[in-house]
Amino acid sequence: MEPIIDWEARYKEKTTAWERDHLNPAFNEWRARFQLNPGHAVVPGCGRAPEVLEFARMGWQVTGIDLADTAVAFQQATLNHSGFGAEVVQANVLAWSPSEPVDLVYEQTCLCALNPDHWSDYEAQLHKWLKPGGVLAVLFMQTDREGGPPFHCGLEPMRALFSAERWDWDGQSVVSEHPAGIHELGFWLTKR
Repeated sequence: MEPIIDWEARYKEKTTAWERDHLNPAFNEWRARFQLNPGHAVVPGCGRAPEVLEFARMGWQVTGIDLADTAVAFQQATLNHSGFGAEVVQANVLAWSPSEPVDLVYEQTCLCALNPDHWSDYEAQLHKWLKPGGVLAVLFMQTDREGGPPFHCGLEPMRALFSAERWDWDGQSVVSEHPAGIHELGFWLTKR
């Protein structure tokens, strides 16, 4: 399953409106939870996001995954310059798997970038990547419009996609404003 967007071209053309130059506000809301018990975290579709480095600074074993050469090179250079280590993998998230299940997946941009036809396969991947009791810290993009990317991740369809049969939903949501003038709803989901 190949992506419908040439993400590398977006980086080269500097059409990367999804990027922040700072940590996602939801990351800071969840910081205390992240610091409780660092383990292995995966950041799918990591792009040039600073969260990969921040997880490494917090003592996590981190794996960032992205399809674009530019994003992977940026993350590797940033990590090398900082002196913190993390694994950065160039791969399609629909085909990649960790060598063993992980403790946390931090999902902030990948789901809304995928064609909704691939969402079920992506949910299955995320579930497979996590240990039983592992956490999916997820941000659902709220565009309130048709088409994408980013694709609208309405709460009702997300509750169906990440069903209560497979995921325990933390009742609290975090609202994160996005530089593109839209917002994300963040939830803490635990794998059953």
